[in-house]
Amino acid sequence: MRDILWLIVIAVAIVLLVAIIVRAIASRRRPAFDIRALPPSYVGAYQSRIAELQAMFVEHPRESVAGAKQLVDDMTLRMGYPTRMTDRERLDDIASVNRHHGEHYKLGLALKQDSTTEEMRRALMGYIEMARELVDRSGSGAVDEPVTRREIAG
Repeated sequence: MRDILWLIVIAVAIVLLVAIIVRAIASRRRPAFDIRALPPSYVGAYQSRIAELQAMFVEHPRESVAGAKQLVDDMTLRMGYPTRMTDRERLDDIASVNRHHGEHYKLGLALKQDSTTEEMRRALMGYIEMARELVDRSGSGAVDEPVTRREIAG
């Protein structure tokens, strides 16, 4: 009788442990915040800034990448992403909502202090592609030009 009781206790403990693990995994995949479209009044300014950052890359590549990261961070904050202290936390939040955007953001974060111009170009393109997608998904209809993959000469 004792052996059966212990088997039941162990089985219940295993079931509870599995349930806790499943719930933890499910809650990590679902963001705990609501994402909204960009305010329509900002779309034009964001589009202009994207073009400025691309043009700036030729003369000031590192500053252009930093500006693009700042632009994407501003856009995500306006969309309802939480303010985070580290880039890794921001990356986790972005990837939890849209894996593709997370990949773009991660490209930008790969930039090191001694990065080559080509690495900076890739980082910039990651941020720029994400910014364009965020603007396009805003649903404002304010997109002036068709979205195509634009390359920056490096």
